[in-house]
Amino acid sequence: MSVPPVLTIRPAAAADATALSRVFVAAIEAKAREGYGPRERAAWAARGTPERFAAMLDDSRNTILAAWQGGRLCGLAGLTGFEVSLLYAAPDAPAGTGGALLAAVEALARQRGLGGLELCASRNALSFYLRHGYAIITPAKRELTPQVSLPVCLMAKSLVP
Repeated sequence: MSVPPVLTIRPAAAADATALSRVFVAAIEAKAREGYGPRERAAWAARGTPERFAAMLDDSRNTILAAWQGGRLCGLAGLTGFEVSLLYAAPDAPAGTGGALLAAVEALARQRGLGGLELCASRNALSFYLRHGYAIITPAKRELTPQVSLPVCLMAKSLVP
């Protein structure tokens, strides 16, 4: 019986932009089908180009963490200020990848002295964040294009014990 390779989380590098884009798009297509229609998913996925990831990585306000297993990118998470700005796991990522990435973002936020985090949860991610201690603040919409917006929930979690 073989043991699966360990999941490793590290800061993403500029060379990871294409792999980050692939995981972003694959996660939306696989996991958002029940919560959003094809038009919404297409507009959402279009925001995850390699060029956009390269620009995010080049912006010092963003920290993007990448989860690797056996030399393959299987998830990503972002912290921008006090916001969890990204959290996506590949459809075939090992169980627990999303939770591990969220824990890494929360640990980074604590290291930076943040007392809490906020995020916009998509319909398909709402139960995940509720299980991880985030509370719904209010329903909202995230504009993707002038014609398309996603219904989301603003959520928050205190990091103070």
